[in-house]
Amino acid sequence: MTSLAITPPAQAAGEPLPYPEVGRGTRILDHDALLTGYAEPEWYKANIPFLEVPDREIQDVYYYRWSTYKRHIRYTDTATGHILTEFHNAPGYAAPLGGIVAAAGHHIYEGRWLRDRRPVDDYLRYWLRGPGAGPKPKTDHLNEDTDDWAHQYGFWAADAAYQRSLVTGDAKLVKSLLPDLIRQYDKWGNQYDKKLGLYWSVPVWDAMEYTASSYESDPADPYHGGHGYRPTLNAYQYGDAKAIAAIARTQGDTATARRFEQRAKDLRTALHRRLWDPQRRFFYHKARADLDPQQRLVASREQIGFVPWMFGMADAGTEQAWAQLLDPQGFAAPYGPTTTERRSQWFMHDALTGCCRWDGPSWPFATSQTLTGMANLLNDYDQSVVDNDDYYQVLRGYARSQYKDGRPYVAEAHHPDEPRWIYDGRGHSEHYNHSTYTDLVISGLIGLRPQPGDRLTVNPLAPASWDHFVLENVPYRGHNVTVLWDRDGTRYGQGAGLRLYVDGRRIASRPTLGELTAPLPASVPEAGTPAMVNDAANPHGVGYPRPFASYTNDIDSVWDTVDGRIYYDDIPHSRWTNYRSPNAQDHLGLDFGVPTEVSDVRFHPYDDGGGVRAPAGYRLEHWDGATWQEVPGQRRTPERPAANALNRITFPALTTTRLRLVFDNPPGAYVGVVELQAWSPTTDDAHLTVTPADQTTPAKTAATPADQTTPVNTAATPAAQATTLKTAATPADQVTTVFTNTATTPATNVRVTLAVPPGWTARPHGSPGATRVRPGGELTVRWTLRPPSGTARPGGHPVRAFARYGSPGRPKQVSSTYGRFLVPLDLTAFPQVDAADAFGADTSASYTAYQPSGGEAKPAIAVGDGRLAATGATPYFALMAGPAPLPPGDAVSVLTAGSFAGHGRPEDSVFVGWVKDASTYVTAWYNHTRQMSGLNVSVNGHLLPLAGDAPLTLKPGDRFALLLSGTTITSYAESAGVWRELRTADLGDTLATPESRQGHRYGFGLRGSTGTITITAVEARRP
Repeated sequence: MTSLAITPPAQAAGEPLPYPEVGRGTRILDHDALLTGYAEPEWYKANIPFLEVPDREIQDVYYYRWSTYKRHIRYTDTATGHILTEFHNAPGYAAPLGGIVAAAGHHIYEGRWLRDRRPVDDYLRYWLRGPGAGPKPKTDHLNEDTDDWAHQYGFWAADAAYQRSLVTGDAKLVKSLLPDLIRQYDKWGNQYDKKLGLYWSVPVWDAMEYTASSYESDPADPYHGGHGYRPTLNAYQYGDAKAIAAIARTQGDTATARRFEQRAKDLRTALHRRLWDPQRRFFYHKARADLDPQQRLVASREQIGFVPWMFGMADAGTEQAWAQLLDPQGFAAPYGPTTTERRSQWFMHDALTGCCRWDGPSWPFATSQTLTGMANLLNDYDQSVVDNDDYYQVLRGYARSQYKDGRPYVAEAHHPDEPRWIYDGRGHSEHYNHSTYTDLVISGLIGLRPQPGDRLTVNPLAPASWDHFVLENVPYRGHNVTVLWDRDGTRYGQGAGLRLYVDGRRIASRPTLGELTAPLPASVPEAGTPAMVNDAANPHGVGYPRPFASYTNDIDSVWDTVDGRIYYDDIPHSRWTNYRSPNAQDHLGLDFGVPTEVSDVRFHPYDDGGGVRAPAGYRLEHWDGATWQEVPGQRRTPERPAANALNRITFPALTTTRLRLVFDNPPGAYVGVVELQAWSPTTDDAHLTVTPADQTTPAKTAATPADQTTPVNTAATPAAQATTLKTAATPADQVTTVFTNTATTPATNVRVTLAVPPGWTARPHGSPGATRVRPGGELTVRWTLRPPSGTARPGGHPVRAFARYGSPGRPKQVSSTYGRFLVPLDLTAFPQVDAADAFGADTSASYTAYQPSGGEAKPAIAVGDGRLAATGATPYFALMAGPAPLPPGDAVSVLTAGSFAGHGRPEDSVFVGWVKDASTYVTAWYNHTRQMSGLNVSVNGHLLPLAGDAPLTLKPGDRFALLLSGTTITSYAESAGVWRELRTADLGDTLATPESRQGHRYGFGLRGSTGTITITAVEARRP
């Protein structure tokens, strides 16, 4: 057999590849055949190891789970890059940008086998330095015991990062993250009990509601469960301490290594002393003393008792615990293991009455941990309780559970004894990314065991009855590793026995299944393709970059094309289509808001096999400031548009504010796009931030000169903090840019530019360049902005910074995320008053009262004496439409607050905006009980998903307003004569046309649980 080099897609010289290059390896399996039915097969060919085993379910689920992982790789923005998501649509308890830390360790273990390292690299930085490391409210809903997102749930951060480095061979990243990993470890200290030597946690913050130990430790609140000492967090901390020690030793930091080795040793001792029951031979939850003064171990064995083996924490002599995994009265189940032993009184207690109860159901999260621990047990412990066939049977049961309607599928939880998912919410749980599977196959079943040093070891846990298997071209430390078993040599024609290949060359073999070790060639550095950022990404659904289209189907959204999520499914749904468009052609475009250099545009067409197909053709055009022009010099891959695949157009760089794709509809069908992207090169050696002044506070004098460079400790601080300007606020018409050199060598010939909207000007104070910025240094530049003709509409205007530096012939470049230059609301800019009512007389006949669905009654309305009052003895809700229609352009609707019911009950609220009828309205709301404000937009009874609230307190005489500008709404509140922006959202086509605006009138609403709410004035204005 000869090795091969995988041929990348055709490209121009010097053009970065859209997928990683595979390099030399074996060619044993038919990759195309194995990927039949999967969208964008090129991604799999470039990224994953290929597998063939004689168990069809295990093999089919293997490829399916890679497709699940791919779905959850989400590009966020140019500062954060990628994250891995758990749900496709982030729930309300998610961290910024949609991350949830509960399964982050699983995500890193699974993703370590991808050839493209950047998604997991970005993800580690997200949790350790980026938004995931940022502050979190200490509330019951979000974990009142922790104050940052990375500690909301348990997380084996250092262990996952270190174990991944053993696969990638990239020690540089984990070394750079060591201060962050230590900080992550130490922040659990507030949950450490020095007396017991253990950490305490709460079951729900193990991502486990309604557990057996919850019912025992806090029967009044089994959803959360009682505070206690659990095998989970203590094992995670043990694994992290061992990993931190190992990373520190590679840096020669023996003091840190010894300190964390001792912490690990002490934790291990305490775990066995406090949580191991020698009679029942298992690890258990122990309640904290404030819940149980005797601090007894709970009565029920739970699957969390296997977690210590996941990190090699369990002592020799404890292996008998694993007998419970196979015991019919323990955790054994055809679709298991179960989360609680069957003999427990709490087994499956209320488990079939609603999500989510971890007292018996089969839970992929826990199954992953158990199988990881079981593989470690079989490799690292001398025991006879379980064997390889047992591992295979548990893994096979896990694979068999991952089906629905005869096809591979994973959701939240499965019935342990029946072939059905029991926690599987539509539009929520599909392809749930909360566990590992491919890692269990690679490192467990096939037995590629990552480890330090220069040896390559495989120890398959495959059953002795198997005659063949192959795992092909595993990316491992810059090489491609293939593991092949062919009992008699007839299956693959490479000879009999177990064979090990590196880069297509056989390096070791043995005639039987078993451990095989061979020297590993030195790690090969990555090819060095430049890092890239997606200038089109906008996961926030508001501001810039802003997508637009000539027509959008009513169940689709242009914003879905820039949300960073690429999946070609009907459910969950994330796409734009022009389905049922009356046009022969339609366009989909990007408005960057500011001049942006573009040379690489990509789009992913959607094909449902029916009414939405690949476009018949397309044009890529750019806006030259006056007209649309076709982009010159295009190079398309593929030449013709391909559905459910990456389509790429590269061209000589041009600078523009807008791009668009003009699609030709296919015969008898329409066009859909999953994602639209605009990629540009960047560097990992610098950061660039842009910070508009706070226009709501008085201007202050700058504290440092514009070109001063100051050192910053980027190793010890989150990146978001490391690049924050450390000076006082600047005047309200100014913007500050900060270029930070994070490399170990000086940055030379640095030049910063500030991009502003067309017609605006930006003048730097001093020089926007520097001959040299030392390592860790900053170049700070302040800019004064001027709008066209000295005026600007209120709201946020985009600004973005770009920098080039280094060799003039081959400069490096870096860009900032978008900043919003805020122009405050000024009602004098809306001089045309279409309606105004101070309620001096009874004007009730001027208003139409609507009652939105929800079961509330209409209140009694009284108008006069300077107020409009709504009163009810039961919950009530009325939306009032005034006499003035919504005008064709920009408009603002204003309400002046009177009094609130003040009863502390859920609804004590006012609304302002535009009302058509009971089911169609565009409003901002203020809830006086919660002292929060948000946006409610309903179209034919369907509320748009405009999540996110802003804190607000309205007092009598304060004003509350909603501005419509273009397709964007923004809410404001005025107190003491100062307007403050609250929330903003892009409505797309909701009010974009005269037809969609027809029937809307300026209006307001009052909603109360009981009592009286009043307002003292309303008005409708336009420019």
